[in-house]
Amino acid sequence: MEHAVLTGEYELSIDEKGRLLIPADLRRVINPDRDGTAFFITVTAQRKPCLYPEKYFERLVSQKQQELTPDADTVIFDQMYFALAARVEPDAQGRILVPAKTLRRTNTGREITLVGMRNRLELWNRSDWDAQVEVLMQSGKSV
Repeated sequence: MEHAVLTGEYELSIDEKGRLLIPADLRRVINPDRDGTAFFITVTAQRKPCLYPEKYFERLVSQKQQELTPDADTVIFDQMYFALAARVEPDAQGRILVPAKTLRRTNTGREITLVGMRNRLELWNRSDWDAQVEVLMQSGKSV
C-alpha cells in the first residue's frame, strides 16, 4: 500500500487555541515512514479544510508538472491546493494547530466532524456534515 487509507467520521472540537486532536484510530493507520509525521492542511474547491498526510501531499506536488505558462485551470488548482496550504505538525498529544485563516475562510466553526476520505481528512462543520449524510442516505444510490 502506497499510502494510509483514511476512513470514518469523528465528532470533535477545535479548542480555543485552534488545536484539533487527530483521533488515535487515525494516528495508528498513519505510518511515519510511509506517510510522514505531519500533515498539509489546505482548502478544497468546496471550501472544506482538508488534511493530507505529509508524504502523500509531497507526492501530489511532484506529480503535478510545472508549466512555463500554466492554463487558467492549473493556476486555480495551484492557488487552492498549494498557496492556501500549510504544514502542520502534531504535538505530543496528537493535536494539530488549524490556521485561523483556514477556519475563517471556510466558516467551519469549532464543532466539527473529521471525515476520512480515503487519502485525506476533511473538516466539516458538524451540522453541514449531518445534512450531507442525510442527502447521501436519501439519494438511494449505492456503489
